[in-house]
Amino acid sequence: MSCPDCFKGTLRGDVIPRGKEAPLHGLDTYTSTPPPGAAPLGTVILIADAFGWKLRNTRALADAYAARVPCTVHVPDVMGGRAPPEALMALMEYTPPAASWLPVRLALRAWALTRAVPLLARFLFYNRRSVVRPRVLAFVRAVRAEAGPQAKVGVAGFCWGGMYAVQLTHDAPENMSVNGRAVVDCAFTAHPTFTKVPGDVEKVVRPLSVANGDDDEQMGARAMVRLRAILDAKNEAAGELVHEAVVYPGARHGFAVRGDRADALQKERGERSEEQAVRWFRVHFQG
Repeated sequence: MSCPDCFKGTLRGDVIPRGKEAPLHGLDTYTSTPPPGAAPLGTVILIADAFGWKLRNTRALADAYAARVPCTVHVPDVMGGRAPPEALMALMEYTPPAASWLPVRLALRAWALTRAVPLLARFLFYNRRSVVRPRVLAFVRAVRAEAGPQAKVGVAGFCWGGMYAVQLTHDAPENMSVNGRAVVDCAFTAHPTFTKVPGDVEKVVRPLSVANGDDDEQMGARAMVRLRAILDAKNEAAGELVHEAVVYPGARHGFAVRGDRADALQKERGERSEEQAVRWFRVHFQG
């Protein structure tokens, strides 16, 4: 089950997305490319958080990856137009005025929750795994087939999209493309939701980088200890650093995409996780 923080956060008004929207492999997609003169090292498929492919924060991140890796970044609408409205973020963050009479505060909070619950229920119903996973696999396979067996393809998944990014690193038949190559060469995820520890993590084969808070609502402290132990064991068996997990003390769930940039700590944590992803893709695309 998604946690309340999956639907909270801060909208960015300080950026203007520079990519383009167009249908791609059957899905509406936001695509960002490197600036003129910079050749892409590969392609990143970004699986968005619960607010979907249109969220400005997500597009700003796609633009940053495209410019800094550099690479082509696709943000497909794997939700089929069923992302919740951005107004849900405000409803989940709503706090009645402290000066209000207690019954009034309770009534206002109940009003906000009454409006939020149907939106949450619709999102979870229309975006259940059995519906979304086939879309994700079809899109990623198509990108790999188009790119060719020698090209580099990575995936980044945030919050709700994190589970799909992790599972794409598994050595499973559905994760192989028509040209016989794994659909992704590497993956990055931040504060993944629904990801099973140890189940999903034990099956990881392809390079995975994880960014998470020290006590995230979805991936808590105990889960992170287990996750790091599993990845460390895989690294030891390989005799090299194949996977990594970075813990950001004090980072709230959603910090990599919807962190409050007016909060110095959350802003710094978000910037460091972006740096982590850029470095990860650059290393594996050049390898």
